[in-house]
Amino acid sequence: MKSSYIIILFLIFPIFGTAQNFELKKPNVEELNAELKKTNYSQDVTYLYLNRNYKTESEKLEIKKYDYPDYSICAFKQKFENGIVYSEEQCREAGGITTKLILPKTEKESLIQWVELIFKSSPMDIKHGWNSEKTKFGPTDNGAGCYFEIKETENNTEIDMYCGC
Repeated sequence: MKSSYIIILFLIFPIFGTAQNFELKKPNVEELNAELKKTNYSQDVTYLYLNRNYKTESEKLEIKKYDYPDYSICAFKQKFENGIVYSEEQCREAGGITTKLILPKTEKESLIQWVELIFKSSPMDIKHGWNSEKTKFGPTDNGAGCYFEIKETENNTEIDMYCGC
């Protein structure tokens, strides 16, 4: 009888004992940088990364377009496999680009490494670093550059990003 309880415990324990956290695929810095150069840095590095590493599950959604001659897209949202949602907005004149990445729950250490590699993929000559909690990465002088903020919600992990002046 005792061995039956032990077997049941070993079968049930993994269900409660191990929480599966999502882990982003490691960005290939050299490939992303080369691709950005080809497009004259006209594409967001995070969007480029997602398209190279994950299958899209939707077309571009919630599209906004500029009000002037070419009426090109300035904001959209798109869904990728594993429940990843990407959105970007750059509709303001000289307003930089704001992006948001919604992910399944993700371990903070892997996110920190991911942010650093994404930043390295489109480098700039401005010194960047983390705050003491390692939740915000940005210019150490708080000026122009790229800002990343990691936020935990009840169901997801979010990364808010802004690059501009």
